[in-house]
Amino acid sequence: MLTLCAYYEGDVPEADRRRFDDHVRNVHLPLVARYPGLHSLRCHRGTAWNGAGPDHYLAFELGFASRADFDRAMASDIRRQAREDVGNFLPLFRGTVRHVLHQTDDIPVSG
Repeated sequence: MLTLCAYYEGDVPEADRRRFDDHVRNVHLPLVARYPGLHSLRCHRGTAWNGAGPDHYLAFELGFASRADFDRAMASDIRRQAREDVGNFLPLFRGTVRHVLHQTDDIPVSG
């Protein structure tokens, strides 16, 4: 399995958070959810822990069963639309966005 992650390292000013969060949840992620071959989509929000604030405002995690599925998604028209949409919310973000492609192995857990 391949996992593409987008890490938003930084913050959104308090005055812009509602607008940023609403756009990501109601416009951007529904576009991304339409990528062909996508089998999972997660949005992680940074949360204070162990006495420190988060260094990531949020992260997206897109799961693909194969490299062929990933390649199809990256070449799709819906990805082009999603990339164009980034300009509608990214100016509100203060920081760096990093995209990382991972080879993912699920590890069984007891529980």
